Amino acid sequence: MELLHLRVLREVARRGSISAAADALDYTQPAVSRQLAMLERQTGQALLERTPRGARLTAAGEALLRHAEDILRRVDEAQAEMAAIAALRGGRVRVSAFPSTVGSFVPAGLRAFGERHPAVQVAFDLVEPGPAQELLRQGGVDVAVSSLGLEPGPPAGLRAVSLVDDPFLCALPPDHPLADLDEVPVAALSGERLILGSPRTCPDCEVVMLACEREGFTPDRAYVVDDYGASLGLVSAGLAVAMIPELALTSKRADVVVRPLDVRPVRRIVAMTLDTPTGSAMNDAMIAALAEAAAAFVPAALPGMPLPGMSGPRPEVAAR
Repeated sequence: MELLHLRVLREVARRGSISAAADALDYTQPAVSRQLAMLERQTGQALLERTPRGARLTAAGEALLRHAEDILRRVDEAQAEMAAIAALRGGRVRVSAFPSTVGSFVPAGLRAFGERHPAVQVAFDLVEPGPAQELLRQGGVDVAVSSLGLEPGPPAGLRAVSLVDDPFLCALPPDHPLADLDEVPVAALSGERLILGSPRTCPDCEVVMLACEREGFTPDRAYVVDDYGASLGLVSAGLAVAMIPELALTSKRADVVVRPLDVRPVRRIVAMTLDTPTGSAMNDAMIAALAEAAAAFVPAALPGMPLPGMSGPRPEVAAR
């Protein structure tokens, strides 16, 4: 049973004749008659009764029309909603991002999207990069701000758009011997107690591990911590040192010294979506807003270290 058959039946009921229905639908009368005949064969019942003045529905036709009206109304509503979504006049986009991006550029991107497309609802979740990718695959989120770690690109089935390369810096206790250097060699961290994240949830630790291995040592993982605020607390207490991305250092702390690293490792922050043939205008608009916000974001100056803006020249990427 096709939608066209139901539309033809509805028009015959409204107009009272096959010829009037044909005129309303811009079809020929034989074409309308063929559609009705096909519908009657599919239902196995007579749906129309021809009269000298036209045609009227049988009891079976009336019963089918009641359902057809509901079906066609729902289809029309769905088509209207799809058109509104395509034109960004409605619908909903679900976005996830991880803490350091929410503490920096993501809110500005969400605000810009809302100002441009006020009729689109935005749902937001705070999700770490690893779990966010699985959430994308399950259909729980439309756009995920994530990072790639050491992978050259996103996993199969996902699409990634680059937002920013975020450099790692060295966070040290103020009385640490390396705190007096203008630039900390990664090799000098050999033998230091380091804070690293968990590879299950945060790809950042892969970049840090590779930076150390390229300097000929395996880092001493003294603490496994995914939260950079917690990492800074451990650093300030003199318990360890850490390589922390610039975006995670948006707050000034007098009890922590931050220095650049000599090899400039970075994490590649991206916006991920499902890789579909048709794409989504709504997702693309959200990604564009996030990319603009990332390019415009300027990190706060940290103690003893004025930092360049994120839109300036990027450091060398150690993990590609």
